[in-house]
Amino acid sequence: MKKVFLYSALLGTSLFNQQIQAIEFDGFLTTGFAIHNQSQSNGQKLVYLDEITEDFTFLQDSKFGLQITADVAENMQVVAQILASASDENYSMDVEWAYLDYAASDSVSLRAGRIKQPVFLISDYLEVGYAYPWIRPPAEAYSNMPVDSIIGVEMLYQTKIGSMNFGFQPYFGTNTEGVPGQPTVNFFADNYIGLALRLENRYVTMQLSSFQTDVSTEDSRILNPMNSQGTALLSVASLSWDIADFVGYTEYTTRDIEANTGTLSNGNGFNEVPFDALFSDQDGYYVTLGYRMGKYLPHVTYATIDSTPMAPFDPVSGGPSQGARQDSITLGMRYELNDSAALKMEYAQIELEGNPGNLGLFKPFSSALENDKTSIFSVAIDVIF
Repeated sequence: MKKVFLYSALLGTSLFNQQIQAIEFDGFLTTGFAIHNQSQSNGQKLVYLDEITEDFTFLQDSKFGLQITADVAENMQVVAQILASASDENYSMDVEWAYLDYAASDSVSLRAGRIKQPVFLISDYLEVGYAYPWIRPPAEAYSNMPVDSIIGVEMLYQTKIGSMNFGFQPYFGTNTEGVPGQPTVNFFADNYIGLALRLENRYVTMQLSSFQTDVSTEDSRILNPMNSQGTALLSVASLSWDIADFVGYTEYTTRDIEANTGTLSNGNGFNEVPFDALFSDQDGYYVTLGYRMGKYLPHVTYATIDSTPMAPFDPVSGGPSQGARQDSITLGMRYELNDSAALKMEYAQIELEGNPGNLGLFKPFSSALENDKTSIFSVAIDVIF
């Protein structure tokens, strides 16, 4: 009896160890601060992006993430990424993605679950700051995304074309997100269908991506609700290179919004406001140039975002949305502390176009700005483990 018990215990321990060995953990962390020099004439606090103000803040960029990869079978695994961001309810944990990955062949893999759609050059590692030169990716291009991930299916086909690796990646799904600054409003993306084409080798990466989705907002308020319906199309052309220590990134994004005018209800129903009155057409672009000198990577980035609102701004109603119109120049320095950590410093200068109703990428403000240009200073440490 003791021998049977001992054998069972050893077998259970062996199986447990095999399961532990089949699970891989990879983590990343960013901690850093940012501050700007802009203010409103009425003295109220002015917020850029999510958290950057005229006071030192660690909330904008600080985050912790953990990626878990578990082998289910020889050709199947489960992948999940958990992210805790300081700007999200003081390090509230969120599941960024969680999907089943099935290798149908050496060239084809299928994924199902919560997936990160391949829209930008760095979509697969957008939260991993160590993987790119900036403290945060250029917001003029990356702010055009309606949702961070979708719940659906994706196929990845990879093959060789000469000396290049070619990737063909269609996907389909749906998702729901809250609208920043509008706690009563939910954003829905349905029939979300997209495609990414990628060509790369060790020196150059080129990607074309595009997706279309039915979009809607639902507002729980009784007075002045933001219920709306429409469609959104986002397309991105991307290029990066790393040749003889010269490093570069450039991406152009264009977002087209179309309202569903056929079901507009003139203030009574589920489609009360034209969708393009809430979200305007926008184009974003940036180019980053850098040169690696040992452990140092100085770089400069020019970025711009422009919009095409459905109508001029009405100061009485406060609408329609004018989108964002601004230019920025960022000087940055990345220093490799070791093989797993990098120190980054950036100085950015932002200038808004002067058209009425234009907030740029600032949160809504109610009075004139004190300075013609806004300067932002940021420092961060990125770690992978």
